[in-house]
Amino acid sequence: MEGKLMKIGPVGKHDARSTTIVNWDEGSHNGILSQIFISHNASGIMSIQFQFVVDGKFVLSDCHGPGLGNMFDVIELTYPHEFIIGISGECYKYEGSNPHIRSLKFTTNTSEYGPFGTSSSSNEKFSFKLGRSPQLGGFHGTYDASGLQYIGFYLRPKTVQPKIDKSNAKVLESKIVLG
Repeated sequence: MEGKLMKIGPVGKHDARSTTIVNWDEGSHNGILSQIFISHNASGIMSIQFQFVVDGKFVLSDCHGPGLGNMFDVIELTYPHEFIIGISGECYKYEGSNPHIRSLKFTTNTSEYGPFGTSSSSNEKFSFKLGRSPQLGGFHGTYDASGLQYIGFYLRPKTVQPKIDKSNAKVLESKIVLG
């Protein structure tokens, strides 16, 4: 299973009348996430962009969305020591005009970033917990002229089994039996 990625999601909704849906995928490389760039406004997430470290070099992804938000945030991860362990947010729960990802929040092993965008009781919440180790393999989704419509991610399952110390197994077993 070495190198295999699990595709999770996407979550979100889009305007069925939109004819400009663009699919994007940032899961094909084997890089370490170092930065996330988010453009947002009162109606939600307009665009998202990523920077990865691939073979010791910084690689900037394409911008996914129109990038027209009046707020812009940069999440700088202290790679390789800081990594994403959770992604949550809200999306518009009804089909209609302009539905898209309304808010995003990223949780790392050391910090929380966000929520970015807007929150409302009329939004549908989503939450993905990725474990306690660096297993994020990238992101995927769609956007149109009104912003980020869907977002999902890739999970890279662990491939190294934990070491089990069997040298004390007999001693431990005898202590349990003997009390």
